[in-house]
Amino acid sequence: MKSYLSLVSISGKVRKRQNRMTIFCIIISVLLVTTIFSVADMFIRAKSEELQNKHGNWHIQLENIPKDIAEEISQRPDVAATGWSETFNTDADQPYYIGEKKAALYGADSIYLAELTNALEEGGLPQSDNDIMLSSNAKLALDVKIGDHVTVKTPSGNTDFTVCGFGSDDAEIYQGQTYLVAVYMTRDAYISIMEQNSIPVNPVCYIQFQDVSKASGAIAEIKQQYNLPEENISENTATMGIAGQSSNESVKNIYGLAAVLFILVLLAGILMISGSMNSNVAQRTKFFGMMRCIGASRQQVIRYVRLEALNWCKTAVPVGLIIGTAAEWGICALLHYGVSDEFATMPVFALSPVGLVSGAMVGIVTVLMAAQSPAKRASKVSPVTAVSSSPDTALYVRHATKRSIRRVERTLGVHHATVSKKNWFLLTASFSLSIILFLCFSVGLEFAQGLLPSMQSWQPDITLTGYRNERVLDQSLSDTISGVTGAGHVWGSSYMGNVPVTSSRQGIDHVNINSYSQYLLDCTKDSLVQGDLSEIYGDSGKVITVLNEDNPIKVGDTIQIAGHEIEVSCGISSGLYPSEYSVICSQETFTRLTGEQNYSMIGIQLNSNATDETVKQINNLTGSNVVFTDHRESNQRDMNTYLATKFLLYSFMAIIAMITLFNIINSISMSVTSRIKQYGAMRAVGMDGEQLARMIAAEAFTYAISGLIVGCGAGIVLSRFLYVKLVTRFFGIQWSLPVVLIAIIVVFDIVSAVAAVYAPVKRIRNMPITATINEL
Repeated sequence: MKSYLSLVSISGKVRKRQNRMTIFCIIISVLLVTTIFSVADMFIRAKSEELQNKHGNWHIQLENIPKDIAEEISQRPDVAATGWSETFNTDADQPYYIGEKKAALYGADSIYLAELTNALEEGGLPQSDNDIMLSSNAKLALDVKIGDHVTVKTPSGNTDFTVCGFGSDDAEIYQGQTYLVAVYMTRDAYISIMEQNSIPVNPVCYIQFQDVSKASGAIAEIKQQYNLPEENISENTATMGIAGQSSNESVKNIYGLAAVLFILVLLAGILMISGSMNSNVAQRTKFFGMMRCIGASRQQVIRYVRLEALNWCKTAVPVGLIIGTAAEWGICALLHYGVSDEFATMPVFALSPVGLVSGAMVGIVTVLMAAQSPAKRASKVSPVTAVSSSPDTALYVRHATKRSIRRVERTLGVHHATVSKKNWFLLTASFSLSIILFLCFSVGLEFAQGLLPSMQSWQPDITLTGYRNERVLDQSLSDTISGVTGAGHVWGSSYMGNVPVTSSRQGIDHVNINSYSQYLLDCTKDSLVQGDLSEIYGDSGKVITVLNEDNPIKVGDTIQIAGHEIEVSCGISSGLYPSEYSVICSQETFTRLTGEQNYSMIGIQLNSNATDETVKQINNLTGSNVVFTDHRESNQRDMNTYLATKFLLYSFMAIIAMITLFNIINSISMSVTSRIKQYGAMRAVGMDGEQLARMIAAEAFTYAISGLIVGCGAGIVLSRFLYVKLVTRFFGIQWSLPVVLIAIIVVFDIVSAVAAVYAPVKRIRNMPITATINEL
């Protein structure tokens, strides 16, 4: 043996069984980090492709910039491509039509459409001034195909074009609706139409850099060099943000959340491994004392413990990386094939360098940080300990136990748990952190559900809406639609904004009134937060409001509208229209207050018999002033997103639960092993198996109960804080004690403690008394 460090490999072989649980803890930490960061990497890759398809792969846009300056910028060595585009009438507020539908005009060059955006979906791009590309919704709105001739109508005259293809640079605007159609033409054709209608042109220059990592620096350089105003230059937040280069504050907050998650995972790993290593060191007190006896210094003992910890990493880190990668493949496969849609581009069997490096680094760093305290503790073991019978784990009882109050074996069990304050603190902190994470992630799930409108029971598959919420839909139209084969529930709603009022609450001088038909009111019960909804039906003086930070109106307020007094009798968490100064009433009450009978919106939920012909029949019932929108695809996408979020959050909580379970099992097993001679002596003087079981159970439940008290106490406070900041703030739902979730946590904690006791008790019972006394 050349040095004391040579004992590491020998000790590893001799104590293979005792080290197994510590190695397992390291594996759990590594696979957890590897899985999280690998899945995040795959998600970013998929999202990057999706965002580029939706928003383009350009990095910055320059408005109101002279052409010579733009040309000079395009010659920079770090610029990859430059394209031009201009839009008009995207708000559909001008009388420009294609067929009978409103038209948004786009003048763009081929570089912008082909290289900077993925605009083309079918056919080809405009090559001549007589060609146009239409948004895909034109197929349904205009019933046209490639090669058809269409006419663009403007106030100064009409121009004929030939359809050369379908697509758009922002499909989300046009997808599902037939009111507004995008018309893409060459820049010369666009300029000609603008000049005919005396409209000034103002093209926008789009720039793509060679390397996105240098784009943010180039933006500042271009601003300074050409003295460009702040409002004339803007970044593509989607592309820049996904690459981590965005200056947008919201995107930076996402980076902060990722950092917090990393710290929490690292902290969980450190606490779990520290507890295991402390127990490991505690049961080898005499061994470290013997090292001191034969000449090892404190620094050599510290180096020994650290090297031993790193030696465990040789096995644990590769295994954790392999299992973590396998878990990543499973999650990605489930998202890709099971959820599909927006996860259809998710790579499945791909290796993530980010995940692998993060897992390996966290495994090593966690072990080194966790080894600090046990290493110092081992170095402080005196040589006298090696030759004495009083190891550090000996029991120090300060007073006699009153047997009438508590059984002695239970007192000893509690004492075993609390005698080492540091070990008790580490185990309590580890259990507490798991419970805190569990409670906080449940808030995230509720927030995700509130963000997705398709989770509402009234969410329609198709909506008919008056342009700018004008009340142009006759109530009889809803009855007509109900008779269409495939149409299920049909509801209507009217809207009137900025109605002057007087109110019992100061600062409220106007409200936005909207009505709900009976089916919509029935569905509103799901989002009821406060009050009684039954008072709203029929022609009553009662209304609903949406409770959140944007709306100053509260339950109990009285409001006078056109001489009619109404009372806000209940509140809901979300509504059909924006919540600012919003009150909701029945259709009968709306007619009495405003004198209006027509709907602003009609929502249709399709049943299982619905076909594309059903959608066409409903579309044919609309006029030119009605916006027809098909929400089926977006609803399905929202549902898939929610299911994926739910799966990932529950998976993460399951991992947290698994860590908690194995941590308490490991801790009790280590504790029993470190005191095996004491238990042998107790059995020798008459303690039976049942008493030993109660003593070990008392130790396990001390850890579990202390962790439960601290975890629930801190977790409830923190989860309430998050709930108020996220759910209550945005949806008005008041926080209530999560009794069911706490009950699940308590049951799991108790089951974990019981499971932790089983194996050590069985091992001690099966060992002869002489074996336990002579155990080293």
